[in-house]
Amino acid sequence: MILLCLLLCACDATPDLPPGWDLGGNARAYHMGPYVAAGPESARRFCEPLFAALPDGVWPVPTDRLDQLAERLGKVFGQDPRTTLVRREVGGNELLVAVIIGAEMPQQVVALVVDLDAATGFEDGAWMVAGALALVRAIDGEGQAREVPRSGLGPDIPGDRLQAAHPRRSVAFVFGTEPLEGMLGAEGDAPISVILAEGLRGDADPERSVVLMERSPDPAVRAPLFPDPPGEWGVQTSPGNISGLALVGRMSLVDSGTVSRPWSSSEHPYTRESPLASLVAAGVPGIRIYRPNRGEGRALEDYFEVERMLTAVIATAAAVADARPKDLRRLQRSLSLERRLRMAAALDQAQDEPLADEWEQWLGAASHWCRRLCLGLALDGSQD
Repeated sequence: MILLCLLLCACDATPDLPPGWDLGGNARAYHMGPYVAAGPESARRFCEPLFAALPDGVWPVPTDRLDQLAERLGKVFGQDPRTTLVRREVGGNELLVAVIIGAEMPQQVVALVVDLDAATGFEDGAWMVAGALALVRAIDGEGQAREVPRSGLGPDIPGDRLQAAHPRRSVAFVFGTEPLEGMLGAEGDAPISVILAEGLRGDADPERSVVLMERSPDPAVRAPLFPDPPGEWGVQTSPGNISGLALVGRMSLVDSGTVSRPWSSSEHPYTRESPLASLVAAGVPGIRIYRPNRGEGRALEDYFEVERMLTAVIATAAAVADARPKDLRRLQRSLSLERRLRMAAALDQAQDEPLADEWEQWLGAASHWCRRLCLGLALDGSQD
């Protein structure tokens, strides 16, 4: 059984927008989608199989305790030899951990964690359970044929004929109350990447529903320039453990939009009092994908939007866990596009050569991380 030591702490299930930042209907202006290179398989590798494998219609929402999530997961996890399901106490908090065991590098774990101690925590947990089961079904090629509103890109989804590869690394779904407490100091395998998902379904205006991604520290924390949104992010943090995780998340947000109708998504730099802070301190790459609280507005009733967000979140984890040599070209091309953008912003817009140097070093380190990820090498450089 794989021992896991994972993290992720959510603030609220539907957190507020970052301080000093109002989307104002201009989310697309801050979207990095134009700087993502197209790939030969693009969304078909994970997003389409996952979307096809999600349950059709309303997913029942548990309202009581961890037992209900465990009961649903236990129908597959722990029964299939490629999976495990464990309950453990870490730092005084009980956790439920469902793992798809990696085929080649099982000790390298990509974690998706949901904090159940929030306004809609169990609701998010129920959807993440649906996503975990969908990933297993996608691996087995058991996606259901379903009609999906599309953007006009590519053919309709042949759900029963699409199949995601069994991931090379392990994917862990972690559920608990305040899961951060004690996790980074416990014995076990530290995750190589962590994805925090909040507000999979929360209060939002369906017509202005924007999904955001918060990155780990990069040079934008010192000087946010286009395409990052303006604002006082309130941190002067060194980048620390640099990775290409945000790039993978960005790709999944874009790819999820090609599976269905186009949607608004955006991203922003690392913020003060970020729930990713403990990850940063421990040197673990992490991102947060969330739906912000827009204050007044009716509850999000379009489950198609929930499915699309969930698809993007889980596709991010699957893409990291199953990164292969053929994926490296798309990652490197996307980093090249981002490099042109960051250099132009630093040198032409801000005339800040030190900032350009920071971005050059950061992008170089991110490229190195992507190369090691796709080639199946240790991400800490121990196999150099």
